[in-house]
Order: sequence, then structure tokens, then C-alpha cells
Amino acid sequence: MGFFSVEYQNVPGQCVYAKGGLKFRADEDALLRYFAPILPYVSLNDLIGEAVFWILLPSILAIWTFPIFLYSQGILFAIIATAVLYLIAEILTLIFYIKPLNYLVFIFANPLLKVAAYIVWAIILILSGSILEAIILGIYFLFFAFGLDVLMFGFLLIPLFVKLFSLAPSDQVLRNINWYYGRKFGLDPTEWKMYN
Repeated sequence: MGFFSVEYQNVPGQCVYAKGGLKFRADEDALLRYFAPILPYVSLNDLIGEAVFWILLPSILAIWTFPIFLYSQGILFAIIATAVLYLIAEILTLIFYIKPLNYLVFIFANPLLKVAAYIVWAIILILSGSILEAIILGIYFLFFAFGLDVLMFGFLLIPLFVKLFSLAPSDQVLRNINWYYGRKFGLDPTEWKMYN
């Protein structure tokens, strides 16, 4: 097992759930068939784990950039800029996979690190006399902590995803990771079919 490895729950004939709840529409047997050419190099647990973290990229960007924008540019700019950044990152994660960037996602996804950073930012805002911004910062943090970003942006993006991609977002990311490894190991992933 590698750096990104996560446990998953197989529902035979239906799907796989990664630890944390991310759903992939194929069951373990289908994924093992599809990923067979690269499984000698990378475990299924690692592939699923890489997908789990890569899917987090938009929210990680939004969580870490919001306090900076809030402190330097104000409430309205911070909300608009992080929403735009989130939406762009959401689309790009479905098109590209950049493994070195996924290492940063892994680090910055640490809940304790996020809490510590937000406490520091809240103190900075309070000491600078920006009480309203400190309250907004707390609300924003809770918004992401409870996963409300996925609900809100999901409603906005689902119609777009249906038109642009043939797979659900989690499956699209998993396929891109598969293609990344296929190219890395000199294989032709365009010949592989994810669902038969």
C-alpha cells in the first residue's frame, strides 16, 4: 500500500465506497478488471485514495485562499473569488490529474492544520479590528466543515457535468488517474473500457 491508500467497502454488483463515503459506480470486480494492466504497479486502494484526495482539490483551494482574500480584499471579493476558484478547480479536476499537486492536497486536507490556520486567521482579524470578518470566517469554515460546499456547488455543476462528461465526477477522476498511470507505464489506456 502506498502514500494515498485508503480502505473501501465493496457492494458486489453495484459500487465501491471509499472511506469517507465517496462512491464509485463500479464494484470491486469491475474495477479490478478495468485497472488490471496497472495493478502490478499500483494497488486499487492507492488508486481510490488518489481519487479521494484529488476530488478534494476545489474545497482545499477555497478553504485555504478565503482567509487571505478576506483579510486583504474584504468580504465580497473573498466570497466571489473563492467561489470562482472553486468552480474552475472543480472542472479542472475532472479533466486533469497532476500527482505532485495531489501531495499538496493530502497535506492541506489535514483537519487539524485547517482548524489551526483558521484560529490564527481569526485572531489576526480580531486584532486588526475586523470582528465581522472574523465571524464570516467562522461561518465559512463551518460551511466547508459540514460539506455544504458540495451540496451548493453540486446543484450548480451537475447539469454541466452531465453534458461534458460521460461518467460521474468520482468515476471521471478515477479514470483520469488510471490514464495517468497507463501513460506513465507505457500502456494505452484508450483501449480500456471502464464499464462493460
